[in-house]
Amino acid sequence: MIIAEPLAYMLRETRRERLAESSLLAEAVRWFEHCRMLRYFENEHLLGQPNEESRRAHRVVVSDLIADGELLAWQARCERVDFSTAGFKVEDIEAETRLLRDSFALFHEPMPADEAEQILESAFGQRTA
Repeated sequence: MIIAEPLAYMLRETRRERLAESSLLAEAVRWFEHCRMLRYFENEHLLGQPNEESRRAHRVVVSDLIADGELLAWQARCERVDFSTAGFKVEDIEAETRLLRDSFALFHEPMPADEAEQILESAFGQRTA
């Protein structure tokens, strides 16, 4: 028995039911559309001075999309699903999932000021303060 088998079963029980309403291809297309909608939300509600309700909603939705992206990619690889008819590959799901993780970090795990200052100094050769 592979150690990950019980974990796969748990994931399929908790998330796959929701994703199983249509084909994996249809779910992946829907997932990409939700990712696009999240980007719009970020641009409209999180850039500038976001309120706490918008930040909380983003944290929940982006976490859910990350989990779905991981599951979609995993299932697609296990089942050797060909997404080419929709114009993407499983690697595109994995890349979008990485972007979602970056988005989470950007809006919910701010960089300490001294670290940001060091990066700016090394990139531009001068201190901003």
